[in-house]
Amino acid sequence: MKIKVALDWTPNTLHAGLLLAEANHYFGDELEVEFVSPAEDNYSATPAQKLAKKEVHIAIAPAESVISYNTLGDKSVSLVAIATMFQADTSAIVTLQESGIERPAQLEGKNIGSYGARFEDDIVRQLIIKDGGTGTFHAKNPDKLDMWQNLTNRSIDAAWIFLPWEGIRARQEGIAFNAFQLKDYGIPYGYSPLLITHQDFIREQNDVLRAFLKAVEEGWRHVYDNPKKAAVQLKKYINQADFEDEDMLTQSLEMLKPVLFNSDSQWGFMEGYHWVDFVEWMVAHQVLKDHKGIPMNQGQIDSSMLYTNDFFKM
Repeated sequence: MKIKVALDWTPNTLHAGLLLAEANHYFGDELEVEFVSPAEDNYSATPAQKLAKKEVHIAIAPAESVISYNTLGDKSVSLVAIATMFQADTSAIVTLQESGIERPAQLEGKNIGSYGARFEDDIVRQLIIKDGGTGTFHAKNPDKLDMWQNLTNRSIDAAWIFLPWEGIRARQEGIAFNAFQLKDYGIPYGYSPLLITHQDFIREQNDVLRAFLKAVEEGWRHVYDNPKKAAVQLKKYINQADFEDEDMLTQSLEMLKPVLFNSDSQWGFMEGYHWVDFVEWMVAHQVLKDHKGIPMNQGQIDSSMLYTNDFFKM
C-alpha cells in the first residue's frame, strides 16, 4: 500500500520521526511512504489543502488547520487529527535582542512576519493585547523559507518560529533573540504540528493508518534513544545548506526529547482538554470566525470531532 504524506516544510528535525521510520525500515515492505515536500510546488498549496482534495493521505499541520476546515459552513471538510508530534508547543514569536523589543506589547505598530493562515494574525494580535497593547501591527508576507532571513536583516521586526529549528540555528550563529511563547501569556495554543487525515481515509484505510503511526512512533523512539545517531541518518534528508550541520541537528533533536512523550510514555496521544481549551479561547476572543467572518459560539463546534486517539488504543 502506498501512502502519501504532505510535509509542512522542507525536511527538518520536526519531521525526524517520519524520516527515520523510513531510514530504519520501520514502515516494512508492505507500506510504501512518499513524502511530498511543499518545495515541489513552491508552497503554493498547504498540506491541509492537499489533504482536503485527497491528493495525499496524511498532512502535517497545526490544530488551526483542522479547526479551519471544520468551520467552513457548507464547504467544510472533515479533516481529523490522528496524532500530535509533540506534547508541548515548541514555537514562539521572536524578536532580535538588538531591536529593543523585549515584550509583546512593544510589537505595537511593528512589522510582523505572517504566513497568511486563517487565524494566525488574530492569535498574534491577542498576544499583543494580552501584554497591554491594542493589537495593531503590520502583517508582512515574505516567502516562507525567507522568514528567518527577513528577521535577521530587519525587514520584519518579529517572526513566528520553531525554537528547536531556527532557534538552534540562531544560537549557533550567536544571534541573541527574545522569545514570546503563547502559554506564557495565557494563550492555550493547540497542538502543533499534528498528523492529520481525512475522515474518509479513517474509514477506508484504518489498518494502513495504524501501521503508519506505529512506525512513526518507532522513529521518534529512535530519536529519543539515539539523538546523535539519528542526526547522522537525518542529515541525508536535509537539503537546506544553512541547516545541514550535524551538531545543529543533534542539538535540535535533544531539544525535542522532553516533548516527545506524555507522562504515560505515549507518543502521539492528545488530551481532550487541550482541544477544548484552545477552541474555547478562540471563541471567547472572537478569533474563531466562520467563513463569512462572523464570530462563532461554542455550540457551533464540537471539539471531540476534531481529533481521535483511537489509533493508540489496544
